Amino acid sequence: MRNLFPILMLITNLALNNDDNNNNNYNLINATCRETPYYSLCHTTLQSDPRSYEAEGDDIITTLGLIMVDAVKSKSIEIMEKIKELEKSNPEWRVPLSQCYVAYNAVLRADVTVAVEALKKGDPKFAEDGMDDVVVEAQTCEYSFNYYYNKVDFPISNLSREIIELSKVAKSIIRMLL
Repeated sequence: MRNLFPILMLITNLALNNDDNNNNNYNLINATCRETPYYSLCHTTLQSDPRSYEAEGDDIITTLGLIMVDAVKSKSIEIMEKIKELEKSNPEWRVPLSQCYVAYNAVLRADVTVAVEALKKGDPKFAEDGMDDVVVEAQTCEYSFNYYYNKVDFPISNLSREIIELSKVAKSIIRMLL
């Protein structure tokens, strides 16, 4: 029984320290997101990822940046899947949609990959450039669609807006590392 008391104290202490770390990270998430152009998007994205609360030490901002870059990656995958659906349901849009697919494939294969590697290697400038490129690729897609079909609403405008906003949040967080 005497051996049980120190174990209980250790478990209690670990639990309290974990709560302190979570509270500190929560406060850091709030402060970080206040410095971005889309506070609400930033806050919900970071809060929904457990890595936000597991990060410790000097790597917290880097981890938050990686989480946002991963959100950009997920959104680009979602957009590419939507483009494939639209190509099947609207074959007449094949040309601009295939150009959009190429643009978002570049986001996925180049911009996101470069950003992740740059953040992991401690070179945030390249990560920032990658997030700038995401905006260019999204705008290229929309312009290409409007070039061919200026009378038709851009079918993925909401998704395009979302990835642009995510990349701007990621860029804002990455800039905190410069």
